[in-house]
Amino acid sequence: MEIKQLKYFVEICRCKSFSQAAAICYISSQGMSMSMMRLEEELGCHLFIRSPRGVALTPQAEFLLPRAKKILSIVEECDAYFRSESADETVITIPFSHGTVEEFAGDVIASFSAEHPTYKLQIKELSDLDCDDAVLNQEAEMALTVGPLPEGRFVSKLLFSSNYALIVNKDHPLAQRESITIDDLRGLPLVVMQGGVRTYPHLRAVCAKHGFEPQVDAFAVNPLLIFYIANEANHFGVSTVHLHRRLGLPTVRAIPIVDDDFTWDVYAIRLKNTTLSPPVKLFWQALADKAGDLPGGSKNK
Repeated sequence: MEIKQLKYFVEICRCKSFSQAAAICYISSQGMSMSMMRLEEELGCHLFIRSPRGVALTPQAEFLLPRAKKILSIVEECDAYFRSESADETVITIPFSHGTVEEFAGDVIASFSAEHPTYKLQIKELSDLDCDDAVLNQEAEMALTVGPLPEGRFVSKLLFSSNYALIVNKDHPLAQRESITIDDLRGLPLVVMQGGVRTYPHLRAVCAKHGFEPQVDAFAVNPLLIFYIANEANHFGVSTVHLHRRLGLPTVRAIPIVDDDFTWDVYAIRLKNTTLSPPVKLFWQALADKAGDLPGGSKNK
């Protein structure tokens, strides 16, 4: 069993697609399939069930997945430690949900690294649920993830809130609106993120309160696909206002979805009844300090 095989395996599980995982891992689809065939031969079992709807995990794959993630996390920590300029430097592993570095934590990371040069931050960008798991499995002391959080599992600090937005081609009549409500989504063909991200279940729960099921016609494996599909087809993406501003795409508009129950909330999380190590505690406090200074930070939530 090779480390690269475990990386490929975890990515297939996340994407539920061999071809998408191959593209992310910069390997051909044939090479990805051959690598998984060799892994299955070594383990003596099947890991995946392929169908026109995608890839499903066998019970053996469900068993292997959390253990593969743990092995990869340990390997990454060892690699970061021995690649550092000095073994005396402290490596801090922090998982970040997709988008949280760009939307909130980027300048905190830069200033923290400048102020504490002996602390080396190892940034791991994961899905929302994988960030939760990294803390629950004690692979990391803390993480930045996106709510709504499971009740009773973490100590959390709300850092940042942003509106979700409907991504609309600029020529569509809805693009003239300044804002929309959840009820305005009724019957619209939507594109949302999939794979360990809370957007879709969050959206379904809020729509259920309004008495309807959202019509999701496509799932995207990265945020850029949401904007591409919303621009090129008669579909509407669900993303965030801040991401649209950062991308600066002139052919689409981001119309804020105004609903107090449907916001993109970034949290710092840690396990209950645990004490953070001094360097991680410093980073937690740096994040909290920035949150208190922002209009969208925790003081306003």
